Parts: sequence; structure tokens; C-alpha cells
Amino acid sequence: MPTHWAIDLGTSNTTICEDRSGRPHVVNLPDLAKLEPVTQTPVMPSCVCVMDTSAEQVLIGQEAVTYNWDGRATGFARGFKRHLGMESGRAMARVGSRTFTAQDIAALFLREVVGALEARFGDEVTDITIATPSGFYETYRAELQAIVRALKRRGWWERLWARLRGKPGDIVFRTLDEPVAAALGYGVDVGRATTLVAFDFGGGSMEAAVVRTHGAQTVETGRAEVLAKQAVELGGDDVDRWILERFVPSALHDWPEWEVALRWEAERVKLLASAGNDGDFTFRNESFGKLDYHVLHDLLAGNGLYERIRGLLDALLTELRTRHGVQAGDIDDVILEGGSTLLPEVRNVVGDVLGRDKVREWLPFEAVARGACIFAGGAHVEDFIYHDYALRVLPDDRGDAEYELLIPGGTSFPTADNFVTRYYAPGFDGQQHINLFICEVGRVAGQRIGWTERANGSRYFVPRTAGERAFCLCLNEADPALPLTPAGRGTSPRLRVTYSVDENRWLCVTVHDLQRKTDLKVRHPVVRLR
Repeated sequence: MPTHWAIDLGTSNTTICEDRSGRPHVVNLPDLAKLEPVTQTPVMPSCVCVMDTSAEQVLIGQEAVTYNWDGRATGFARGFKRHLGMESGRAMARVGSRTFTAQDIAALFLREVVGALEARFGDEVTDITIATPSGFYETYRAELQAIVRALKRRGWWERLWARLRGKPGDIVFRTLDEPVAAALGYGVDVGRATTLVAFDFGGGSMEAAVVRTHGAQTVETGRAEVLAKQAVELGGDDVDRWILERFVPSALHDWPEWEVALRWEAERVKLLASAGNDGDFTFRNESFGKLDYHVLHDLLAGNGLYERIRGLLDALLTELRTRHGVQAGDIDDVILEGGSTLLPEVRNVVGDVLGRDKVREWLPFEAVARGACIFAGGAHVEDFIYHDYALRVLPDDRGDAEYELLIPGGTSFPTADNFVTRYYAPGFDGQQHINLFICEVGRVAGQRIGWTERANGSRYFVPRTAGERAFCLCLNEADPALPLTPAGRGTSPRLRVTYSVDENRWLCVTVHDLQRKTDLKVRHPVVRLR
């Protein structure tokens, strides 16, 4: 059985996934890729640097970026994806007297990717799936198919196949819509009809599309119906510019040889601050100041980012309602794509407009590639909960909250009715109410947080920084408290609460008053998990 290789060909970065290990696994090509600082996902810059007119010597990914450190390499090209469908003949780079078009650059990029994979793993690449934006023209898919199929006609490919297998056979090539791939990567079962929003916020633009999957048909074709789509030309590159304007004297911006290095530094501190860490903006051994989570949040708010997101999503919902009569409540899932979704509060702003209970876990750099690999393997999806979910506990000293783990990430659903059982005693004599504050605990710096087991057998997390606290979101603060009648007294347990997850991802509770010997709630849905 051949290995399925999947490529998320992004405008700024490309991610590759394979299933050689039996499950989709993101590939790291160390010389060509970099580890994204927040999620530690290996991503390859979608860049090409052509070194000679024959295009025999080509650098891609991080090697191309490093070579073009001063921004002056004439053979350097990026952003070819956006031109491939409608302007494939657009000039992207020049070496000597030869001009390289968007089609040329895409072909060289994929040629080098395939060659690097075969050199790294020692296997020929015969099965490739590439995810494509839903709104792109069919010519984009046709261009990709022509490029991939032409790869085997090149001399180096023929020599490789002759050495390994003799006469080469046909290559298997597939495409599927990026929102469908992302949905599969996030664990959404597209084998059933579903309406979802794909919010893609990358380096150059912000896009949101409502797509409707059609069950078995979508599983077979990888296609979904686009119901509405909105986009604005605003991305992570603009955020980098805002950071430069905040920290770096404007006189430095006009030096071409420093522009690339300054942008890299802005991106670096941006990612650190988004993860809740302090980033010290340093250039030529001089510090220009620190950027942390709250400073970055204020910078984004001051430049109108959050209002732009709300405006984009409001326009999307208006289009959806006007053209198709579909309401916001009919949306089943919201999936996030693109590195800029990691910026402070972006996820929460999207959730405030579309429903926080519908926003899936953050996998901004790998969901599309993983989903494309799953699609290539037959699109079997086992749905499970991605984030950890916990009860917010306030210590006796009224200090910062701590969190008691209830539903760990990776839990398959539906669960048994008594998946988790907890007993709660009154905090003081005369207490008349008890709150069950359910919180979603996300990944900090791309990693799941560490839970500490205590003597009672439960596991807890105590945030140490404001950045860590920002990743702990209470989902039901507006819910009414559970009444204690008569009021609580003593230190013995008063309530027995069992937690479970139903088939629709709702966290349900059954609450039993031990003193009155009666149920206050029975399989009551509290929050919808992601």
C-alpha cells in the first residue's frame, strides 16, 4: 500500500503530512522547514530562489529565505499561490535573461518538495493530495494536476524510478477543498451533512467562508458547497508593520538591507507575545522594548483588528441569511486556519460572533494537511474532544483561580453517564448556592498544560502568568447557581455531580443533593465542547 502524502500549499507557509506510521503525521524537513514557535509545528516557507537560468539549482523553504536575507536576490519569489489559478503566466522572478512565472515557481517548489521527501525517506512519492481554497477557480486545480503529473517526466524523476522500480506507473493525485480538509483535520465527521465556517487568517489576508458538506458525496469528492464568503486584505504582515511602527524609529524603515531582518524580529516577538511570553524586540544588539500579551492586545485593538473581524463575520452572516435563508444558529462548527488566529483574543472575537461553543480546537498550521491525509486514506474520522475541560476552583485565600480537570483532551464521545463523579462540600456554614464554572483550558505555547495530581486523586492546574490565564476560558459564568436548601453546613459532601459528554459534544451534569436525597439536575446540558 503506497504512502499517502498530503500538502497544504499555503500563501506564506506549507505543511506536509504523511501516513507512513499508520496515522497522519506532520513531516519535518529540518533544512527546509522551521518550527513555528507557538505550536512547534514544522512549517516550510512557501518561497523559491532560482539560482541559475536552467533552474537546475533551486532553493526552497527556509533555505531560500536565509539566502535572501537582505531581500535583494532577483531569483527569489513568494506568494505564487494566489496567482496560480488566474494569472499563472504572471512574472514572479528573473535570473539573467529568463523570467519565471507563477506556474514555473509552483512547479519548481513542488519538484523540490517531492525530491526532498524521497531523499529523506527513501521512498518514491506516488500518491499526492493537495488542498485547494474553495473559492479558487477550477483552473487552479488543473494547474496543480498538470504540475504534479509532469514531475515524473523530468529526467531526475525518471532516473530515480528506473533505479528503484523500473518503468514508472501513473501517479495518484487528488485535490479537496481546504475547509473540508480542515474540518477532517479538526475531527469533524463530513460523512454527515454539516454547515461550517472556515475562518482563515494568514499572513496576507483574512477570509471567512460558510460551506455545507453533503455527507457521503463530500467524503468521495472532497468538495463542499460554498454558501457565503467574505475577505479583507489584512493579515499577519500588517501586524508586523504595526509592531515596527510601535518599537522602531521610522528612519530605520527606509533601509532596504534592514527591512527583512526587522520583519523577522517583529514576527518573532509577535509569536512570543501571542503565546503569553515576553518578547524583547532586539535589532543590531539594541533593545527597543518588550512586547507582551497585553501590550500586543492593546496594539491590535488600537489598530482596529477586532472591529475588522467582527465586520467581516457580520457581513458573512448577512450574506448567508440573505442568499440562503440560513441563520447563525444553523452553523454546526467553526474551524480556524492560519497562524494569525493565534493572536490575542482573535479566537474569542470569532466565538463571540459565531458562538464560542462551536469553535474547534486550535490547529492552525496542521489541520488542513492532516485532513487531506485523512481524505486520501478514506476519510474515516473518529470524533473526540480536543481541549481539556475543567472546573474553576477559587482557593480559600481568594487568590488566582485554579482548575480541576474533568474532561481531558482526546476523550471520545459519547461517554458513559458517570464518566466523571465529584463530591462537593459547602465552603462555609450558611452557604446557599454552589456554582459549577466549566472552563476550557487551551494549549499554552502550542503545548497542552501539565496537570498536577493531588492527594484526592484529582488533577489541577494553577496558571502562573497572565498569558497562561488567558488560555483558560470560562464558558458558563451566566448560568444560575445551584441552590442549597437548606443552607449548607459542616464539611461533609453535600452534592454529588456526575459529568458526561453526549453524542452532540454537550457536557452534561447530573446533580444529586445528598442531604435531601433528590436530583437537582439530570443529564442537564451545560456547555458544548470542542
